[in-house]
Amino acid sequence: MASYQPLKGITSIRDYSLNNSIQDSLLEYFDWALLEKGNYFNVTKGELAPNGQDMSQLRLSSNDSYASGQVWEGFRSNWIWQSGVSGVGIDPPIVGSDPDNPGISGVYIDGNFEPTSGVGTYAHHVDYFNGRVVFDNPIPTGSVVQAEYSYKYINVVYANNVPWLRQIQTETDVPNENFREVSNGSWNVLPESRLQLPAIAMEIVPIRRFKGYQLGGGQWVYTDIIAHCIAEDDQTRNMLVDIVSLQNDKTVYMIDGDALDASSKYPLDQNGSPTPSAMFYPEIIENYNGGNFRLINTTVENMKMTTPNVFGGIVRFTTEGIKPTI
Repeated sequence: MASYQPLKGITSIRDYSLNNSIQDSLLEYFDWALLEKGNYFNVTKGELAPNGQDMSQLRLSSNDSYASGQVWEGFRSNWIWQSGVSGVGIDPPIVGSDPDNPGISGVYIDGNFEPTSGVGTYAHHVDYFNGRVVFDNPIPTGSVVQAEYSYKYINVVYANNVPWLRQIQTETDVPNENFREVSNGSWNVLPESRLQLPAIAMEIVPIRRFKGYQLGGGQWVYTDIIAHCIAEDDQTRNMLVDIVSLQNDKTVYMIDGDALDASSKYPLDQNGSPTPSAMFYPEIIENYNGGNFRLINTTVENMKMTTPNVFGGIVRFTTEGIKPTI
């Protein structure tokens, strides 16, 4: 007599899927591993770029989702909030040491320091992912807002059809003379909609293969990945390609997203600010380990770019992991 057989490999449609777990884990791994290799630059108060622009001064954002004077952004996004990191031979990132308040300690308003933990007129939070300071209430638009912070040089992002759905933003190594012009076209694009270079954009390819693991159940699962390596010069593009492709045969640990979600231990909150005692990647995989996979069959190929003066390379590889329950 025939009997009903439930779906295997999935407990609930609300759980993390295998594809998403692989992609999330790859991004978190490369982001942290690059940080350990010195993937950041520090910006101190009043520090001048070679063109004479103050790198620490934030620009007034034109984001229509906020009141004018409420959001101020840096010339680079993806600020660092993790402490205890130090690249070889360089100063550590500019972050505080208080585990209950990770990240930068505050901002300067017209030369006066205002702590992130403060209240009142200048109460604010820092959106690290988008590289901006958001005040609880608008401040005068003529204010001079400065911050000491560190930003990640190489951005590791989800592809999401990059660069075709997001605007590539070039020449962002320093703020130019138009940076603080609110109506300037290249800087008027919201941080969420622009891609600053150099960048490694990861995507899952909808191709999968299986191989039996052992008698009685379980399978090897093979998932194809593409890493788009994009830069403003061929030497940096080549470096990105090397960084990714040389990880062939590397084992990467997966994050158990369901367990992390259930414990509400995500490092960043909905505002892009670190939560109290936020965990770093090594702590996350130690406490919320979802198994591992190996990077194999890595190949490199050229990437045709439609944007002038932008260089691209593609690294293709396969993740090999075991699903014992299918």
